[in-house]
Amino acid sequence: MNAENYDLTRLFNEVTSWTFVQIALVIVLCFLLYQTLRSVVPRVAEHLPAQFRLLALNLIPLARVTLFAVAVVLIIPMVFNVTLKNFVLVLGTVGVALGFAIKDWATSAVAGIVAIFERPYRSGDWILIGSDYGEVIDIHTRSVKIRTADDDVVTIPHSRIWSENISNANDGSKTLMCIAEFMVAPDRSTAGIIEILTDVAHTSPYLDWARPVKVIMHNEVYATRVRLKAYPFELRDQFNFTTDLTTRGRDALINADIKIISTPDFGAVPE
Repeated sequence: MNAENYDLTRLFNEVTSWTFVQIALVIVLCFLLYQTLRSVVPRVAEHLPAQFRLLALNLIPLARVTLFAVAVVLIIPMVFNVTLKNFVLVLGTVGVALGFAIKDWATSAVAGIVAIFERPYRSGDWILIGSDYGEVIDIHTRSVKIRTADDDVVTIPHSRIWSENISNANDGSKTLMCIAEFMVAPDRSTAGIIEILTDVAHTSPYLDWARPVKVIMHNEVYATRVRLKAYPFELRDQFNFTTDLTTRGRDALINADIKIISTPDFGAVPE
């Protein structure tokens, strides 16, 4: 049986004013419940330890998908006569048209569902997509919002997960690695650098003592690149922590008569 010969009135139930009231009630209740969760959960999460705050924040996108699905499941039987035949007919005649009309939105929406379950990022994660680095503050159906270190809110469509690498600094954990970098003149001895910078990290008020502190050195053409790697106790202290490691580390190295350079000093490189 094709769509031309099919009685389209069989697709619909009898719609009355009470039907519209029921639909409105479902939409309003789901919307109010979501807005309540969206308002209350972040406030409660602010008073929780970091690991529990991240778990609480991730209830919001999951609640959005769940409430949307509940609303659809409740509303469809109110309007449509749900049978297998009707479902196949509607899917065949309307699906293609809708697919072309909302393909860009649908691509981002599907990517959003994938993001919720595969979790390349979660609320509270610090992520880098392209040149944008910041904390995930909201995950919508079509996009993710991040707040950068400059307090800018950037909206990024989920569809970028299909074409770009996503760097997640903490991946759901309560801390992330911070790196303070120094360039040491190549004609100076590196003796004592590891001990000096390790002590700098261990005396920082932001340090997470449960995580390791590492000092990595690598020879460059014009300098010895020294990287001090450590973890802050709180995610949001990462910039203060990096600043603390950089300023005190630089001063400690200078006080130890270790020359720090900020630009290539090719005159100091032996021929």
